[in-house]
Amino acid sequence: MHYVGLQPQLFDLEADPQEINDLARSIEHQSVLRECERKLRHIIDPEEVDARAKVDQQTLIEKHGGSEQVLQRGTFINSPVPGETPVFHSGTS
Repeated sequence: MHYVGLQPQLFDLEADPQEINDLARSIEHQSVLRECERKLRHIIDPEEVDARAKVDQQTLIEKHGGSEQVLQRGTFINSPVPGETPVFHSGTS
């Protein structure tokens, strides 16, 4: 797994489906990490995509009245599926 600004994570999903043992620090797995990084950067530039996503998020926040307004709306109890009307729930209910 790659998160911009954080250390990568590497799991053997067959032997460790619960993702308990992070192999990214293992010397034996450094070549696997390098290969994954190479393949990722062949597909996308993660830093550029992350920066674009943050700009898009800020634009949406502003569109909906700013951070305070967005936080006051509450959150979803599920990710709405296409065609489903989102229902917001406050943290107090």
